[in-house]
Amino acid sequence: MADGLSNLIYGVIGGGIFTFMMKVTETYLIAPRLQESIEARKKLDLYAKPLWLACHELEFRLISIKDKINEPYGPSHSLKLSPKTASSLDWFTKDGYYITSTAYLMASVSCWIALYERDVVFLPFSKKSLTTEFFYLIEDFKRAISSKGSILWFHYVNGIGDNLVDKGTKYPITLSEFSYKLYKDELFRDYYDQLFQFLHRVACNEFMESVEETIQILGKIQKFLEKNRISIKMVRENYTKSSVI
Repeated sequence: MADGLSNLIYGVIGGGIFTFMMKVTETYLIAPRLQESIEARKKLDLYAKPLWLACHELEFRLISIKDKINEPYGPSHSLKLSPKTASSLDWFTKDGYYITSTAYLMASVSCWIALYERDVVFLPFSKKSLTTEFFYLIEDFKRAISSKGSILWFHYVNGIGDNLVDKGTKYPITLSEFSYKLYKDELFRDYYDQLFQFLHRVACNEFMESVEETIQILGKIQKFLEKNRISIKMVRENYTKSSVI
């Protein structure tokens, strides 16, 4: 009888301790990690569509450059122009449109990446989290475009994105604003000169390994976003070639 009562008491106490430990685990371990996952998903949702579209447009442009660079009427001549020679704003909508829009597409991808990184940099994530996996992909993008002898250095790739952020809206400035600032703001134009120098040398068939690797990484980023974000299909369906491309 005494043994049975003792077992009952120990069972109640043991069950209470187990319940208490489970509650502690849920409150201090599981719930915070779940919240991190929710926050990661929110951030990915916020930037998935514009980043997917920016990557798609840049991929399309780089493929076109790679495939047509040696053609008689290809983009080679256009990519050798410089906004420093622009005598009027009209230049950016005519002779200088192709190189200006290409530079903008590259800076736009970097800008969306910079905005995403800025939003999630203080969120703690495990090594296997969705955000960590995505960070590796965007690091691969910056490494690809800045490797193989490229003159677009790794942290400069960050800079061309940071410098494109509209301080009021916290979004990238538009192509028209980019063109206007290149024309009117000498310091802004000087900062992006290295990007234009890079495109000039691509027109001379340099850095093509870097371009090809960048195209591959852009495709991987799009696939990642498609796999982990439901609404990407809507972007693809609404996408038309009347955009910057």
